[in-house]
Amino acid sequence: MKKLKLINYLTTLVAMLLLGGCSKDDAPSDSGSIPTADFSFTNDDNLFVFTNLSQGATTYRWDFGDLGFYCDKENPMYRYTKAGGEIKVTLTAINESGQEASITKTITAPVILNVEIDIDGNFEDWAELPVLYDESSSVGGSIKKIKMWGKGDNINIYLEGNTSMKMELVDMYINSDGNSSTGFLSWQWPVGSGAEFLFEGPVLTGSWGGFYRHTDPSGGWGWSYLAGSESSLISSGIVSVNATTNAIEISIPKTQLGSLGSYISLAITEMTGGWAGVASFPNPSGTSSFVSYKLPIDAVFLCQ
Repeated sequence: MKKLKLINYLTTLVAMLLLGGCSKDDAPSDSGSIPTADFSFTNDDNLFVFTNLSQGATTYRWDFGDLGFYCDKENPMYRYTKAGGEIKVTLTAINESGQEASITKTITAPVILNVEIDIDGNFEDWAELPVLYDESSSVGGSIKKIKMWGKGDNINIYLEGNTSMKMELVDMYINSDGNSSTGFLSWQWPVGSGAEFLFEGPVLTGSWGGFYRHTDPSGGWGWSYLAGSESSLISSGIVSVNATTNAIEISIPKTQLGSLGSYISLAITEMTGGWAGVASFPNPSGTSSFVSYKLPIDAVFLCQ
């Protein structure tokens, strides 16, 4: 009798252990359900498109490596505007059970310049920016080099030349829409011109010089003065850098130039205060065009 009770007790105990061992909470994980993380990417300049190649996951967490936030899109686009160079991007793939797998890859994004330009006659803030066009080797001409910076609210322009560069009067032609076949089509720069705007006058803050909008649909010399534009241009005035070099920096509000395209380009004819020609930049020839500058993209794509 005692032996039978012992058998029944052991049978019940084993059954309880088996039932407890098969509970949902204690069930061993199926190694096949653990997710795997992987991704590929392509880029156009600083805009990256990430393609998720993960398996067995239902949610995702992206760390783009330059800002302190996560993205939960499956296949996101992201534009790098704060950092460039080699950047580590991490994707974490998560399944319904909360199991995670991560992978980190190094991407190479274009170097991001974050420059603050002050129109004060001190040109140190231009040091990081590249020269867009250089005619230093040319014998003629007063203007030799140009730099531009268009991040933010203004188009900033740095001009460097010899001591003949005084900017007493200029005609500054500006192609603002990036289309060289519309606007004023100049014979001096036949390969690419198309100016929508003209600044004419002394390159001095508060001078009588002002902006004109092009009005001739055939591309000829037709301009309409923009009243009140006299105060738009801000200038450092000519600064003597050394015995052979003059320089000047200029700022133009983007709002003065209408709807901007991806590129802005310009050319300058310099004159004396008596309207006598000094030089044109770039130097006119059969293959000359405006100097073109690609505007930085200020908008930040945060996980699109």
